[in-house]
Amino acid sequence: MKIARMVGAFFLCLWAQASLAVGTQPLVDAAELSALIELPTVQVVDIRSPKEYEKDHIPGALSAPYDQWRGPAANPGELIELEALQQLIRDLGLTVDQHVVVYSNGETQTDFGAAARVYWTLKYAGLTHLSVLNGGYQQWQKDGFPVVQDIAEPVVSQYVVQPNQQIVIFKEELLQKVEQPSAEVQILDARPAAFFQGQLKAPTASVPGTIAGAINTQHQQWFSDETATLKPTADILQLARQQGLDQAKETVSFCNTGHWAATNWFILSEIVGVENVRMYPASLAEWSQSDEALPMAHTPSRAEQIRQKFQQLFKN
Repeated sequence: MKIARMVGAFFLCLWAQASLAVGTQPLVDAAELSALIELPTVQVVDIRSPKEYEKDHIPGALSAPYDQWRGPAANPGELIELEALQQLIRDLGLTVDQHVVVYSNGETQTDFGAAARVYWTLKYAGLTHLSVLNGGYQQWQKDGFPVVQDIAEPVVSQYVVQPNQQIVIFKEELLQKVEQPSAEVQILDARPAAFFQGQLKAPTASVPGTIAGAINTQHQQWFSDETATLKPTADILQLARQQGLDQAKETVSFCNTGHWAATNWFILSEIVGVENVRMYPASLAEWSQSDEALPMAHTPSRAEQIRQKFQQLFKN
């Protein structure tokens, strides 16, 4: 019996190594994940709240609440310091040899954006074997897969962050692209139309509107109905091609604070396979809060902004 277990473990390791060698899929469903968690190289990361994690979670999952991956309250989309990011990854015991699968709650489409943002952050940190669970924890439960309450204890790693500058863009470089527009660069605003048109404003934005030259490419279009589950890949490819989103030589994705933007980045870069897709993590929160007035579009007049504010107060 002992020999059989050893042989089984040996072949499981070979399978795990082969899986990493051929590459990991950026999106996995619950059934695929249920098979993956048996592999010794796979590590599942739960980004829900500690309370939700303690109640129950996917077997073997480590708790890493989304707030840990975010910037300060005034600008939550801002990247955390590299030293803090490195320590977070080390504390989770993550290494370059692991296949890391991130999952969120799955209650809303914004939840998917949170998982995509953590995926993007890990890829920015230099990890490459990454996946997101389609539909999140709710889909896992709906499909009847087991949950546990055991708290997983990671073994601290010595991972060294190696920033992937190809998938990120910061304010100064984006400003240059806005001031010198090119048909080769598309700047995509992932927010719902009301934000893009300046009819709504996020609390972190100083003024309504969008970055000058941006195209409204709403993140919610990629999902099936009102769920947090993405549409079939064939449908996503068709949508992207119909909108010409696969034609530009460079794509920049942004939103209010960088998680709806992460959905667009994930779809175009990881699912559609568009090259040179970058995300502006601090997004409109930083852009609109800048000391200098940066180029914007669809910004209402001062009188219109006051009127909108009163309308919002009465609604509340």
